[in-house]
Amino acid sequence: MPVRFKRLRPHTHRSRRRVLGVCLTVALMSTATSCVFRHQPPSPEDDSDVVTLNVINHHPLDVVVFNVRQGYRERIGDVTAASRGSFRLHLRRYPGSEVQFLADPIGRAQGVTSEVLHLFPGQSADWTLETDLARSSIAIRN
Repeated sequence: MPVRFKRLRPHTHRSRRRVLGVCLTVALMSTATSCVFRHQPPSPEDDSDVVTLNVINHHPLDVVVFNVRQGYRERIGDVTAASRGSFRLHLRRYPGSEVQFLADPIGRAQGVTSEVLHLFPGQSADWTLETDLARSSIAIRN
């Protein structure tokens, strides 16, 4: 007895593809929209704990400024040679409001580190980097 195969009508294949396509589209759209709804709008910047670091660079090389904490460097920003730079720092990122700055000249092996500073919100630190980095100074202002 020969085996008879049932012939599917061409429109049956198309309808299955269409159902599969619709299901796939719905699944992708629900995944994409779930990611959108989880994203929270950025909250307004809280400036109640901000201090300002002003760097006056008299050094002939560009300098990268870091905060040193527990032996790790956290990059704050760059200051171009013979220019000034200003950086806003949020004290909530620094335990005990303690900061210690490191100026690392690009292309030179040794930089300069400030002493450990205890800053309060609203204060500014003016760090003057001299051509001889050992003569650099820092001043705190209210």
